[in-house]
Amino acid sequence: MVAGITLAALIAVPIFGDAADAAEAHEWGQMVDYPLVFPVIGDEYWYVDWFYSPRATGVHHAQDIMTAKMVPVVAAASGTVERVNWSRDPDDIDPEKCCSLTIRHDDGWESWYVHLNNDTPGTDDGLGWGIAPDILPGTRVEAGELIGWVGDSGNAEETDPHLHFELYDPQGTVVNPYESLRAAELGLEVACVPAGTADFSDLLNTTRLMRRGDRGEDVADLQRFLAAAGHDPGPVDGVFGPLTDAGVRAFQQAKGLAVDGIVGPQTLFAIAPLTGNTGRALLGTLDPGGRILHIGSQGADVMMLQQWLRIAGFDPGPPDGAFGPLTASAVRDFQEAHGLTVDGLVGANTRGALAEALGLTATRTC
Repeated sequence: MVAGITLAALIAVPIFGDAADAAEAHEWGQMVDYPLVFPVIGDEYWYVDWFYSPRATGVHHAQDIMTAKMVPVVAAASGTVERVNWSRDPDDIDPEKCCSLTIRHDDGWESWYVHLNNDTPGTDDGLGWGIAPDILPGTRVEAGELIGWVGDSGNAEETDPHLHFELYDPQGTVVNPYESLRAAELGLEVACVPAGTADFSDLLNTTRLMRRGDRGEDVADLQRFLAAAGHDPGPVDGVFGPLTDAGVRAFQQAKGLAVDGIVGPQTLFAIAPLTGNTGRALLGTLDPGGRILHIGSQGADVMMLQQWLRIAGFDPGPPDGAFGPLTASAVRDFQEAHGLTVDGLVGANTRGALAEALGLTATRTC
């Protein structure tokens, strides 16, 4: 990287969504710049600008984010759950209408999340319910908080799994969120880092080429990122040693970059769009409020747990997203090694100890 030029200087960062914009009236289908947290966790997704595509029910007026079933879905903005399965009554949630929910943002906007997973145990593939526990009408949620999992419910049973995402302004006008999603995807949104996640600012703003032998906070950030992404960097100690070098090379190979172990502009540009999603992914598995994982649990958060257990030195078996006996054994061994209750359940205490062991504890909060 050219001395004195940071990644932040190379990427133009627009400031979206001031108070005037929030109250502005819009036309139906207008493209908007509205600050969002990207609502789908992980790197394996694509989305289609289908806002105007006709469907059997009329005009689509949404963006479809295509990804695998049980990929975590998070709140795109802070606010209150308005409807679950289209009911405003927490005592009247019809499972036959699963699985959708609406969040009314603090500034009066609304985001809709449709086609969440409805494969309940004993039916279809049995991957699990698509709405996170305690997400009911009236529930307060923060931007980046886990609210559910991707599926193909409703009239999407014959399509590939995806999140149908709609955005409405305070006047109730449906707008096109494509540009807002693009900004969130590329890490251009102005958003805080959720509690329980690592802050990668030293890495993204480094002014040097990083390579084996280097030391510093930017190296520690690099190690945190590699650990979160599933590439073992060794201990998070700020020392760019052979394990960190191997982790960088593995990341470069996975992204189709020159495999040289040097973190320069190309590698940083590959890292930058992932930091937002990676940070939010940590929330789903390491946040104390996340769902309790146990034998029989399945999903992307289980796969991440398995990757992190392996990095921490405990063998959970293959990272297949299925919490089986080997994963349970690794969890119990980790709990015993860290003075925790040995029950094989991944709850708040085990999450906190794992985050600390990986050097992924929070550095700032919302």
